[in-house]
Amino acid sequence: MTRSASTTTALSATSAKERIAAESDDAKQTPAEGTTKQDPPAPKETTAQRADADPEKADRPSSEGVEQKTGRDEESATTTKAEARKAEATKAAQPEKEAEPNKETEQSKEAGPEDETAEQEEAREAAEERAARERSNPEWVLPIESYVLTGRFGQSGNRWASYHHGLDFAADSGTPIRAVGRGEIIAAGWEGAYGNRILVRHPDGTVTLYAHMSGFERTSGTVEPGTVIGYVGATGNVTGPHLHLEVRPNGGGLNSAIDPFAWLADKGLDP
Repeated sequence: MTRSASTTTALSATSAKERIAAESDDAKQTPAEGTTKQDPPAPKETTAQRADADPEKADRPSSEGVEQKTGRDEESATTTKAEARKAEATKAAQPEKEAEPNKETEQSKEAGPEDETAEQEEAREAAEERAARERSNPEWVLPIESYVLTGRFGQSGNRWASYHHGLDFAADSGTPIRAVGRGEIIAAGWEGAYGNRILVRHPDGTVTLYAHMSGFERTSGTVEPGTVIGYVGATGNVTGPHLHLEVRPNGGGLNSAIDPFAWLADKGLDP
């Protein structure tokens, strides 16, 4: 009897402990009164799960991020390179701009001798042109083209009363006689020892005399250098056909005559 009571007491104690433990578990699992029961939070989807669901979508965010970052890096690098090239170009252009005035100065210095040479060439060509014009239309000419000088100014002898006042150009009869320069015929005809002679007054007042002509081509009017006024002859006091030329400055007479050779040479001619 006593053993049964002890057993009963032990079983009762064990049942009581189990009941208390069960109530404690129910208290933990049952929400307190007045509170709302919440569902547990959904588990986060992992990258592996997203890859299993849609591999393309799983890779896209990571790929897009890399591409965007790469694009920005390339754009930044391109901009940096462009700015660097621009800076280098500006720096390189600056010395060129500074050198341009010096370059122009050097070109001007170099062009100086060339310009001088060109000016000298133009001056030479102009001089040649003037000489050609003078040859074709000179201010002064020799009275005969083909001749031999036989009597000089200042000579004396039986052929002259005192001394020779002119220059003799021996040539064949009929050889044309030309006015030595521009002027006006002031006299033409016979005059003693001169035979047939013509006098021409030039713009400076000098008179030239052409004597011993066989005939006249002009006896009045104006003449130009080279105008034929008569022909070589042997009229008057002569020993052969020739032209006797006298030069009388300021329209003077026989005693004022000067050496025709020197006067013609002074005009640039070579008698």
